Amino acid sequence: MKLLSGAEELQNLLEGIGTFIVTGVTKSGTTWLQRMLDSHPEIACGGESKLNVFLTQLGPAMRAYNEALTKTNAKIYKEEAVYQPLTQAQARAVMQYLFLDRLGALRAAAEAAGKLGALKWIGDKDPDYKRELVAWRAILPEMRMVSTTRDGRDCYVSLWFHLYPEREPLAAENRDDFLGRIQGHAATWRDTMAKFRKDAADFPGRHFAVRYESLLEDAQGEMTRLFEWFGCDASEATVADVVARNAFTVASGGRRPGEADPKSFLRKGIAGDWKNHFDEECNRLYCEVAGEALAAAGYEV
Repeated sequence: MKLLSGAEELQNLLEGIGTFIVTGVTKSGTTWLQRMLDSHPEIACGGESKLNVFLTQLGPAMRAYNEALTKTNAKIYKEEAVYQPLTQAQARAVMQYLFLDRLGALRAAAEAAGKLGALKWIGDKDPDYKRELVAWRAILPEMRMVSTTRDGRDCYVSLWFHLYPEREPLAAENRDDFLGRIQGHAATWRDTMAKFRKDAADFPGRHFAVRYESLLEDAQGEMTRLFEWFGCDASEATVADVVARNAFTVASGGRRPGEADPKSFLRKGIAGDWKNHFDEECNRLYCEVAGEALAAAGYEV
């Protein structure tokens, strides 16, 4: 019987190339970072494979299978049972194969774009990876992780306009909805920052934290540090080219940072915009949940 998995071919395809993921709270700069990484001649970074969707469904599917198998064994086969319940190790193997499959497609695209023979690192970006960091570390034990951090209030405002581009948050007809979601977002931001700190402590040398505000202030300096961490070309010319190709003005079609387009994925490209859309009550509600985490991350409370 001919095997269809292609696992050995995938492993050979990615032999000698490091793997990584990029993740962060939604609207914290992950897409900008992914595009800059992908612009480097020695790195391919795709976005987004959405494998976390598969991972979250795999657990319930395995439990349903194991339950059905256990009932059948107990009722019919008893001590003659051959098939045993699936284990977490098998689930991890499934997810590892799917991740390698996605990266195989990314490598083929990168090489078609002219990176043949130059690739040192290949990875995927998805904010959803933050939800299952522990699981992904088990699935991909040698991978590196790049996380993004941005003031949670800016993340919330940017996400609001991403979802509702024509709804001003503090307008009378929108205020209750805007206020009603603040503390849930604050809890997600706080808990994600805690996950990132723990991951960085548990995997020294394999977690690189990027601050969105620092990218805005000095993208060339921040990307130089990141490329050096990867052991890739971090020359001034290479980094300047990467940054220039992905500048807000270029990516937005000519708008300068601060010139808003609520309907664009790249809405405004600045830090501190939450102050234009939060009043005192909004800030109080957010800080009741995430104030300590904001202060610990160096943000104004």
